[in-house]
Amino acid sequence: MFDFHKRKIHHDHQLTPWYELWRQPLAAMIRMPWWLFFSSMVGIYFLQIIVFGLILSFDARHIMGDAPLGIPKPIAFAIESFLANGFNGLAPASPFTYAVAVLDLIAGLITLSTLTAVVFSKLSGNAMPLRFSRHLCISSIEKGHLFCRFVTSDRSQWLNVSYTLSLIFDDEPEPGLWQRRIVPLTTLNAGTPQLSQTATLTHPINDESPIQQMGLSELMQRNAVIMPLVEGIDETTGSGLLQTHLYAMKDILIGFRYGDLVSTDKQGRRRINIQNLNAVVAHEGR
Repeated sequence: MFDFHKRKIHHDHQLTPWYELWRQPLAAMIRMPWWLFFSSMVGIYFLQIIVFGLILSFDARHIMGDAPLGIPKPIAFAIESFLANGFNGLAPASPFTYAVAVLDLIAGLITLSTLTAVVFSKLSGNAMPLRFSRHLCISSIEKGHLFCRFVTSDRSQWLNVSYTLSLIFDDEPEPGLWQRRIVPLTTLNAGTPQLSQTATLTHPINDESPIQQMGLSELMQRNAVIMPLVEGIDETTGSGLLQTHLYAMKDILIGFRYGDLVSTDKQGRRRINIQNLNAVVAHEGR
């Protein structure tokens, strides 16, 4: 007998938030917002300089030369070693200060090259995020359709776009042997040559549909989720694009369909109102 209630599934978007990647600091920095990334980068620089400055302060009398602007000589020498530059001609005069300066130089080269690579990764990112509707809509469980809608506000376009809908749920093929089953859901349109701003994935709920065969109540017991996947090519860079989303059974509205996103302005031009993404209306045949 199935024991569904002991299994919990975390529903989230496709990207793990940066603050959950503490074991992968480089991945966390790539996914940080820009303001936080630059703050972290500056903090790393200052921390490293201060650490080496404190170490050099134990033998400050063997740092030859004058520091500018009243900066403590160990800190100034740590900055110059970190950046591999001799702004003021400070030089070590003992094996200890020389060894610390070499370590500071090596650490600086590693830190600067690593963070430069992270900056490049963030600048070269080609993600054009889609916004999925808050709910899925089912016009009718009997011979109706399931609808999934998404939009993008990016002026660039996705090319050669393909769509898939998958139903994922718990299964126990043998007693005590649990697994997640993935069943593809048929869609009326499998893709489009060009996606400008919006699309609606439509799955017919007929006798062959797993949703009708199993029923929503059983799918809810099985911790089922529905995952749309959109894949395409960036028109500007030619790079591959991929985005997914997860919907739980509680996110499905029965007897509804999406409201119209398209309106006509005073000049007779048709426009997409992205702010109406989550608008739903009662299905006429309800």
